[in-house]
Amino acid sequence: MSGNGFSRKKFSSVLLLLFAFSLVSRALTPDESLVLERARAIADAPIDDFSLLGEKELQGDAGYRYQLAFLSYSLCSVVQAEPALRNEGHTLFTRLVEKMERPKTLAYWKRDGYPGDGLRRDNAMYRGHLNLMYGLAHDRFGETRFDERFHGLSRELMEEIGSEHPICCEPDILFIQCNSVAVLSLWLHDRAFGSSYAASGKRLLSWAHDRMPLAGTTLVQDGYHPSTGKSSAQRAGYANAWTITFLSPVPQLRRDMQTMYADWKRTFVEPSPVRVGKCEASDQTLWLEEMLSAGVQATTLGLFRIVKGAPAGEALSFDEMLASGLVATTFGALAARAEGDELLHRQLTHTVACVDGLVAAFEKGLPPEQQGQARTYRTVALFARTFRGWNEVLEGADKAKSALQGQ
Repeated sequence: MSGNGFSRKKFSSVLLLLFAFSLVSRALTPDESLVLERARAIADAPIDDFSLLGEKELQGDAGYRYQLAFLSYSLCSVVQAEPALRNEGHTLFTRLVEKMERPKTLAYWKRDGYPGDGLRRDNAMYRGHLNLMYGLAHDRFGETRFDERFHGLSRELMEEIGSEHPICCEPDILFIQCNSVAVLSLWLHDRAFGSSYAASGKRLLSWAHDRMPLAGTTLVQDGYHPSTGKSSAQRAGYANAWTITFLSPVPQLRRDMQTMYADWKRTFVEPSPVRVGKCEASDQTLWLEEMLSAGVQATTLGLFRIVKGAPAGEALSFDEMLASGLVATTFGALAARAEGDELLHRQLTHTVACVDGLVAAFEKGLPPEQQGQARTYRTVALFARTFRGWNEVLEGADKAKSALQGQ
């Protein structure tokens, strides 16, 4: 009898486990399941095994920092969607942070001949993402092992953003969008520890509007060179979309982002030439019916939209136009979600899904150096398709906003 009792108990446990897994699988979209699978695979590999990030084909910059950072943000969104995954998500996220800290992730800095170690000055593109990952580890998962590093790096970033000019990404070139990631990380530090570091975000915007404005708008240009004071509008569509995405949750900057978003949408968003075909989203028909039943006019309901990389009148080659528009459309989907523009978000994510499918089809046939770029793009595209927005992911953000605004 004891043997039968043990079997029944074991069988019941298996049934409960299968039931739990079925609930998780039903709660996640296919793309969210893909995020989880990819995070598991990368986390399960030895700490210095970067093969799933393109180590075997490595030539030039493989973009490890972007792949790890954007995957980690996607993972936070997945866990927010399915709280039952929180414990596993904690383990996976911690492993992604540890990989972000490994010398391999930062090896591009010395390989490209840049001065210093890329850890103490400049390099906003790595240090900002690393600090945001530290902040999310504490804020989303209660992980404290990175707190001392979070304190130190937050102080450094705050001081550098408020210095003569914001933080350069590479020697003599800075991008406001990379600094925006740092500012969001500083707000998470404020939220957790009562500091006031995110005030540097106001200084960042004021400096950018003064030194690199996009004429006729509240937007900014891209790629400022401190040595010459020059910047460019060639990728302003994506630069501003990225900036809006990461600064929208910061209470002190909310109104600024609303104004910038209105200007961005007016300046850069276009109807897409993409036609419904093999890249049609699986839920497109249902979504269309929902939109029509909600009273959205069919004449304004394009299933696909694109974002221009540069404003009208900016001279670009065909290749530059495609590359600039591709990243602008991808980050545009994130900006639309950040600002609650759900119709545009759906339209842009449909376009991103099409492009991602094309990149996947041709990725293996690309030269090695372009395979790394393709892999990085696909990580960002997955982020754009799955991310629920910082205001939802950072649950409780609205309460924090109200408290700060009341001060």
